[in-house]
Amino acid sequence: MILLALGVVLFAATHLLPLIPGVKAAAVTRWGRPLYGALGGVGALLALVLIVAGWRTAGFLPVYDPPAWGRYANFGLTLLGFLGLGIFLFRGSLRQALRFPLGIGVLCWATGHLLANGDLAGLILFGGFFLYAAAHIAIGNTFGIRPSPEVRGGHDLLSLLAGLALYGVMTQLHPMLIGVSILGRSG
Repeated sequence: MILLALGVVLFAATHLLPLIPGVKAAAVTRWGRPLYGALGGVGALLALVLIVAGWRTAGFLPVYDPPAWGRYANFGLTLLGFLGLGIFLFRGSLRQALRFPLGIGVLCWATGHLLANGDLAGLILFGGFFLYAAAHIAIGNTFGIRPSPEVRGGHDLLSLLAGLALYGVMTQLHPMLIGVSILGRSG
């Protein structure tokens, strides 16, 4: 569980610290833009390795009983999460309207998984990502961060189609990539 928790904390740190203008500026001045970017990339990659290793080695330790309907809510909330990812990836007006579509998507995804799982590893992973996304939105609002003002025609439809496609792909690959069948049957 320690690897998992360290991975979530490192992921949050590598993604939240650059949002704070003074922190990012000081790091770029000290190390230069190329080294700053490389260190951020290595930190994010190391965080993902720790998360995967921590998740795969974590035993099942029940913490709470999720509601019976939590699994079904997870399907809908995770769909909203992937739609948020799709909106984030394209430059449509939905991205401008939502302002933090990826953060909102992560909040939906994490909430759905917290409703469907009741174990300690799930609480660390999904609770940690929920807190990270909430902090990302709060810091973004505090410092007035906005998405690129460029809006491209047709990107709203493309973003929704991309989110749906990614949701479908993940639904199929979840047992292989995560090791958990979401449809209640194996392989």
